[in-house]
Amino acid sequence: MQRHSKPSPDIPKWSALLVEAVNKPGMIMQAYSAFHNYSIGNQILALVQCQLRGLEPGPINTFPGWQALGRTVKRGERALVLCMPITRKLRDEEAQKSEGENGERTFTSFMHKARWFVVDQTVGEEFTPTHLAEWDAERALVALNIEQITFTYTDGNCQGYAKKQQIAINPVAQLPHKTLFHEMAHLCCLHSYVVLGGQSRLQ
Repeated sequence: MQRHSKPSPDIPKWSALLVEAVNKPGMIMQAYSAFHNYSIGNQILALVQCQLRGLEPGPINTFPGWQALGRTVKRGERALVLCMPITRKLRDEEAQKSEGENGERTFTSFMHKARWFVVDQTVGEEFTPTHLAEWDAERALVALNIEQITFTYTDGNCQGYAKKQQIAINPVAQLPHKTLFHEMAHLCCLHSYVVLGGQSRLQ
């Protein structure tokens, strides 16, 4: 007589978690706005520095930014240099005439500062997927002929991407299981998309 084991109470109800993620106000939007949207120029600058230093490209953040996400910059790591705008106030007679007695005008200059680190330069609690007797991620990837590769996008708001028969999940994704299912579904539907900012773009 075949026995059916009862599900462990420690195993989360994935369907309920996915429903909450979709319906809870702000939960999805927070995942796509946790990082600053860096310009193309700064992303290229970061990639070049990663290549020169032998770092794995990935999401970029400041020291306090990583701390807020529960990660710490490794001891001895050198910050990446990016170009940032500096806005300053200028007081002069012309500004006072045009804007009043306390007239001020501002101007913006751009400076290169060493304040950023990629995720490869940090340490923190790594995501460990819960093992489900009914389903196994590695087994599913093998069965579907999908290879999971390292996430190398500098945009930390990108939760994951899929191309050809490969998928990559952001190591600091807010909902890694949801993103894994999402990217696998793209390939199962014979599509290849980049998920960026909550929208899908054909690649």
